[in-house]
Amino acid sequence: MEDIIKVCALGGLDENGRDCYVIEINNDIFVLDAGLALPDKTIPGVDFLLTNAQYIISNKDRVKAYIITHAHDENMGALKYFYDDAPAPIICTRFTKHIIETQFNFNKLQGTLDFRVIPPSCDLEIAGRKFHFFQTSHNAAYSFGVAIETSRGNIVYTSDFIVDYSVKNPAYIFDIKALAELSEKPTFLLMSESKGANYEGYCAPRHKVTPLIERYFKTNRRIFIDCFWQNSIRISEIIDLCIENNKKIYFYNDFTNHIMRGLMEFDRNRIPPSIIINKEDLLRVREQELVILMLGDGEDLYQELIKIAEGNNEDKRIRLNKRDIFINAALATPTLETIATRSVDNLYRTGSEVVWLKKNQITAMHPRQDDLKFFLSVLKPKYYLPVRGNFINLMANARLALSMGIGLNHTNVFILDNGMQLCFNEVGRPSILPNNPAIMPTHPILVDGRGVSTSVSENIVSDRRQLSVDGVVVIALTVSLGEKRIIAGPDCQMRGFVYVKEAEPLLKSIANIFVEEITLALSLDKKDFEEAKSNAQERIRRFIKRENGREPMIIPIIVIKD
Repeated sequence: MEDIIKVCALGGLDENGRDCYVIEINNDIFVLDAGLALPDKTIPGVDFLLTNAQYIISNKDRVKAYIITHAHDENMGALKYFYDDAPAPIICTRFTKHIIETQFNFNKLQGTLDFRVIPPSCDLEIAGRKFHFFQTSHNAAYSFGVAIETSRGNIVYTSDFIVDYSVKNPAYIFDIKALAELSEKPTFLLMSESKGANYEGYCAPRHKVTPLIERYFKTNRRIFIDCFWQNSIRISEIIDLCIENNKKIYFYNDFTNHIMRGLMEFDRNRIPPSIIINKEDLLRVREQELVILMLGDGEDLYQELIKIAEGNNEDKRIRLNKRDIFINAALATPTLETIATRSVDNLYRTGSEVVWLKKNQITAMHPRQDDLKFFLSVLKPKYYLPVRGNFINLMANARLALSMGIGLNHTNVFILDNGMQLCFNEVGRPSILPNNPAIMPTHPILVDGRGVSTSVSENIVSDRRQLSVDGVVVIALTVSLGEKRIIAGPDCQMRGFVYVKEAEPLLKSIANIFVEEITLALSLDKKDFEEAKSNAQERIRRFIKRENGREPMIIPIIVIKD
């Protein structure tokens, strides 16, 4: 009897981040990655968008393992928020385990995690089923893809990868031998990432930052350099440049020190202790020998750049001057471009030489068309499912597969949305089930407050969005129930709506509407003013919309006196 297979995404399709793919084989569930995403400007006041794990929690008895392919938040960041509700073995490398534990410790999160540490290339049996892991080249150390054996053939999930034959560092090699061994068995379904599918050629070697910045390390000037803390390959390049050019390195703040000390503990031979400058020795090192490394996460890193550019950073011994070189090696994602540009603009104002690396100089470490063709030509899958990326990326990946001439066509290449299920029953052709939000909700869980899982309702997000665009009108008065009259007010305040000094007629009209509704409620002996407030809100909303086309948030307040 053939295995019954269902494949769906709880996140990661038609979006960047929140990657989470659920593979159901017969009665067993295997979860591939559990990530988060950063919000854009349309979701104010939110720190993270999490994978919605309700389906996993509802079926926790069937979950046999979480397979975390590498140490990036978009692949592992949501796990800590729901793991206690649906525990299962976490399959990952020692490096990924180290980063997950580092996050837990730094954010003071509690919980016991069941890790099963594996080499990036190996074979493992989980719930009586064989899994084959193969190391991939990515900017997170020791990343891997995975192949799951079924009676129909292998289900292969590439996760992030590029094809790079030149890598010497064992943490970032692409294990072609392991992939070749997989090709000896039929590939039933290939799930390949799509973020770079719109671009021609290979990603390598344009992902390397060293050729762009090594000349600055040969100068006799102090260097500042920033980097996202999860981009371990870029940190590795910076360390190598320091070693090759006899530079000393100083960890800019507590966060950077925490991350780098953790990396040094993980690999004690990677960074010579002799090149590390402690805090008390900072002023004893000649400027021309010093590299100051700044690590951060998302918007926090750019905020720190603004602080140092304005001289508001915590360590007053560190000041940018005209003799310094500042290398911005943290390439902004689309959600961070505004604050990234502002931070670099501030850096230019310091007079230091700013080296602003741009996306047209460095390619993100995601497979381009020739990288994807390599996997397709080696594995020759029976079915193909593009994953990881916006719809335009998924479509480009699908079109590429159709052009390969390896038997893929419109009947065996699938473009899905989050929550849709690709089903392979005992017999017959594959079918696609539409998303049923009641069974498998996929809307993101919104978190505000770092390290605290707080679900933020869509109503609150809508209110925040409305506030940011149209502002707010607050109108208040006091009534006496005994006297059945208004005894104070109304007081009307506006923020982010119109210039108050030019809005006296508008304010007077809004106040009159509110007074009319409350006076009517008092005349009817009503002690509950919710209906009156609701009527006032609607009348005021229509009035303002008619007068100037805006729809601010309207907050009526009534203080009741006996």
